[in-house]
Amino acid sequence: MTAVTNRWAGAGVAPGTVVATSWRVDRPIPVSNRPIPPVEVERAFRAVAADLEQAAARAHEQGRTVVGDIVGVGALIAGDPDLVDAARRAAGAGDGLRGIQDAVETYAVLLESLPDELLRERAADVRQVGRRVVDRLVRGGAGISVNPPARRFVLVADELGPADLLEHLGQGLVGAVAVRGGANSHAAIVARSIGLPLVMGVDPGILDLPDHTPLLVDANAGWVVTDPPHAEVVRAHAASTRDEQRRAALATERGLPHRTADGQPFTLLCNVASDTEVRAGRDAGATGIGLLRTELPFLDAERWPTEADHRRSLRPILAEAAGWPVTVRLLDFANDKVPPFLRGHRVGLAALLDNPTALVAQVRALVEAGRGRPVQIMVPMVTGVDELRAVRATVDTVTAELGAAPVRVGAMVETVAAVEAIGELCEVADFLSIGTNDLTAQVLVLDRTDPRARPELTAHPQVLALIARVVTVSCLAGRPVSVCGDAGSHPTTLPLLLGAGVRAVSVACARIDETRYRLRRLDTTRCAQLFSDALRADDAEETAALVRERIEVPVP
Repeated sequence: MTAVTNRWAGAGVAPGTVVATSWRVDRPIPVSNRPIPPVEVERAFRAVAADLEQAAARAHEQGRTVVGDIVGVGALIAGDPDLVDAARRAAGAGDGLRGIQDAVETYAVLLESLPDELLRERAADVRQVGRRVVDRLVRGGAGISVNPPARRFVLVADELGPADLLEHLGQGLVGAVAVRGGANSHAAIVARSIGLPLVMGVDPGILDLPDHTPLLVDANAGWVVTDPPHAEVVRAHAASTRDEQRRAALATERGLPHRTADGQPFTLLCNVASDTEVRAGRDAGATGIGLLRTELPFLDAERWPTEADHRRSLRPILAEAAGWPVTVRLLDFANDKVPPFLRGHRVGLAALLDNPTALVAQVRALVEAGRGRPVQIMVPMVTGVDELRAVRATVDTVTAELGAAPVRVGAMVETVAAVEAIGELCEVADFLSIGTNDLTAQVLVLDRTDPRARPELTAHPQVLALIARVVTVSCLAGRPVSVCGDAGSHPTTLPLLLGAGVRAVSVACARIDETRYRLRRLDTTRCAQLFSDALRADDAEETAALVRERIEVPVP
């Protein structure tokens, strides 16, 4: 039977073209209330242990020793006879799946009550193993893929979270498609960071595709094609080849001085949320981490992360970042990153300040993990100086209690209120970083997930005026200032930021080579004149036209 080709239009929010088979990550799974035979429970635990052992082996082969060790612990837990026996007995009557979940939770709570800190840390690993076992039992009995295709696959979902992408990174994931979301969603930001083609805003009908359907994802054009004709596959492969050649050409400038065309030094950092991204940033020649997103591992959490949770999450990332300066952002549960336990409650920095125990837990983990390392703490979504003072007081108290060296504390400037209070913030902050995504969305009254929200909108004169104020006041106060939003790597906004006086940007790992290439060909004097003229423009489109006319940098 001849396959039927369907073409789905969407918005390409992370560029690239790829051909692979589909796998839906959030397909509804039927729930059975039947008891589960002991042999099925044992088989599921053995299978999970084998999966984790293979994942640990792959990590070790890739030189990711810390990650391999962490995953290996999960394999040992899945083989724990006491846990398996408890789950087997609980699954034998009534709702077998609920019985397994209850048995796993009882085991995890027991570990959390023990005095040994290392054993307490294992509680989260036990819960993760339990989720995998239940998932395998349910999916395995429903004719639904237990795992994505082994070699290359495109992730398909109604809505994607950053963790969905990071979990499958290095496991065959080559592209993604989602029904909901926009260019400023955090899944889109992570996709751009790792160089993963992503199309959002596709018709919900795509969710009905069976797993393993051949897909062509053209995020440059904003198309997804099912069962693509041979001619389109050839075209896609040609486009991928051109992308690879372009990336190779840009990479030839790794190791060259980070100076603009007129000799001004610049700092090029990377935004990360995983050890894999740290390695990519190192390979691309970044000189540190300008933004470490700490909330992404906890977006499905049912409670605030504990100190042990934070240490476990930080350990592999800081191990990969050894010797690098690292700016760690405190939990930023807001916008499209609200975990279950915060739904219906205050979010963002307010939520963290409302829960001082949660704030102390993260700060203690950061201070301990940062001993002997150039680690500094950044506070997100600041709206006033009192918030920053509260966090600094917590940091100072924790460092004193732990006998640790003082830790620098800075503020993200990503609200209009923060810009208005920039003078006061400079009196308390050791450094500042402009979050252009949220600032632009607030100024232009757009939700981050709105398909109209794009990084290039930072070129709007109203946004540029706020950036200029932050840079000017920060420099006069002697406070380092950087940009960690997507505008730091966009071809339209990068010359404008340079013209505003920005000399440090933290960008997606996949954009480091291109950003370096552009910065080395930009003249700061010409950029300053361009910026001055852009402030008198009517909108972002007019400003973009000015950039194209006067100072556009051709790339390979």
